[in-house]
Amino acid sequence: MSAFRKPADRQERRAAEREANLRALSTPTRALHRGVYAPAAAVPVPAPKDEAYRDAALLEMARDRPCLLLVPAVCTHRTDTTVACHSNLGEHGKAGARKADDCYSTWGCAACHAWLDQGPAPARQKRFAFMSGHARQVLAWRQIATDPTEPERFRRAAGRALAHLNATPLEAA
Repeated sequence: MSAFRKPADRQERRAAEREANLRALSTPTRALHRGVYAPAAAVPVPAPKDEAYRDAALLEMARDRPCLLLVPAVCTHRTDTTVACHSNLGEHGKAGARKADDCYSTWGCAACHAWLDQGPAPARQKRFAFMSGHARQVLAWRQIATDPTEPERFRRAAGRALAHLNATPLEAA
């Protein structure tokens, strides 16, 4: 055998490589990263999205209530600025422009709300503040759900939020 390859063998090999490349190009592909391709799924399927839990009465309930976020050195304790502050955590449904579900909100004054959404504090500190406030919020909703002095729509909204969270209202006295 010769140590040198024959030109015909080289041409056949190149023709076979060209055919393989053309076959590969005729199948759907997607880029894994620059310069590397893999076969794509036949039909891309979007990830299923949960429907957002929205309850206007739950948000309205926050008006003139006490701040439950109670961020130290930030909270003004002003009830006239209290709003429902939504969670910024992905586990509560927050993603991109989508707000977290309404049952993952807590009452907060304007100062605490601004701190939670735009403040420079570390994410870990904001998470702790929100989760602490949300625990107080669940307790408030439990009380409201059974309080006969609360408007019916607020009692029902609190009950729906508790059911969505898989929590239970306090026993009626």
